[in-house]
Amino acid sequence: MNLLISVRSEILKTRRTASFYLTIIAAFFGPFVSLLDILIGEGIPANDRSTIFNRLFVEKFQMTGLLAYPIFLILITTLLPQIEYKNNAWKQVLISPKTKAEIFLSKFVNIQLLVLAFFIINLLFTYACAILLHLKDPSLHVLSQPLNGYEIIMMRINSYVSLLGLCALQFWLGLQFKNFVIPTGIGIACYFAGTILVMQLKGNHFLYLPYTMFIYSGLPEYASQINVVNWYSIGYTVVFLAIGFLSFKKKRITA
Repeated sequence: MNLLISVRSEILKTRRTASFYLTIIAAFFGPFVSLLDILIGEGIPANDRSTIFNRLFVEKFQMTGLLAYPIFLILITTLLPQIEYKNNAWKQVLISPKTKAEIFLSKFVNIQLLVLAFFIINLLFTYACAILLHLKDPSLHVLSQPLNGYEIIMMRINSYVSLLGLCALQFWLGLQFKNFVIPTGIGIACYFAGTILVMQLKGNHFLYLPYTMFIYSGLPEYASQINVVNWYSIGYTVVFLAIGFLSFKKKRITA
């Protein structure tokens, strides 16, 4: 019950930040670019016209999973732990009738709730794009086309799980540094470095790095390795949350 109260407190604090608006913008990015690509680009290939509805939710999600979601996660996991630093409120938080475990977990759970909101909003925007496409070209019968619900859900679950390790690592960094720029810079730099390593060198050993795992969940050619990636990501999550909590326990009350 105390954890639920702590989570509710974190949600209320989040409402006074730009975090929710960042969630909406990041969730909107992928569907918006996909719609522009269809409407302004080369259009829909003839052999894809009967499956475009499902492709919007599956193949078009790749841009979200490879770009918008990892960057969003790096920013949000760094931004939310910084609220107390920004408001000089750590003293009030640490002397409150809550254990450090409750404070630590409530902050991490709050991030997961924003991630859930990200996926829900992204699905809604994708559906809105399908409606716009249907209105533009009713002959496609977009909204009458079948959807592969299992594939759609599993793609998002794999994206979520494969980035849990990165989420835990960035959360720990966000709590460690008072300066928002340092953990964000580390995250963004490792994201681009990891992407270059995988794309250019294409070595299987890169799947062991937290900042490259999102690539293996987003591209079909790596589908056979997704289970291994997910298990490593879960392992990283446990390790970095444990390290982060041990570090957080040592935190002292400062004015």
